[in-house]
Amino acid sequence: MNNDGFRLLDIRPIWEREKAHVPGSLHIPLFIKDDDNSLLTLLKKWVHFGYIGLWTGQKFTTINPQFLSQVESSVPDKDTKLLVACGEGLRSLMALSNLHEGGYRNLGWLVGGFNQAKDDDFPVVEGTDKLQYATIGGVSYYFLQLIIFIEAVGKKGS
Repeated sequence: MNNDGFRLLDIRPIWEREKAHVPGSLHIPLFIKDDDNSLLTLLKKWVHFGYIGLWTGQKFTTINPQFLSQVESSVPDKDTKLLVACGEGLRSLMALSNLHEGGYRNLGWLVGGFNQAKDDDFPVVEGTDKLQYATIGGVSYYFLQLIIFIEAVGKKGS
């Protein structure tokens, strides 16, 4: 990334970035928390929580309508090399499409997202978790902690 002059654009929601992020990366979320409390949206939120939110901890989101304009404010030179990243690579692919439509052409994509990053891919990471685990929440987060604990105990016993 540094050798090729790319600037890292982290498009994850703030709650994922707070868990772990690469210092110096630009943060502009593609999705933001949906604060709409209309009856239909509340029903969608309830279904989302029951099927996804409880297990994964993912919040009900909506697309950030200011995404492109926020990128343009932070990176006005559309020839800037941007490496776009998210947790798993799907949201960043969507962001790439938006950026390309907005005139950015020097775009890179972190395939598989931060979840596929190895510990030495980004030598400096800030936050409370590993970069690879920042998207994990809800009940699955506690299962992950249990697996990490069992793995650590197993290594000590060897």
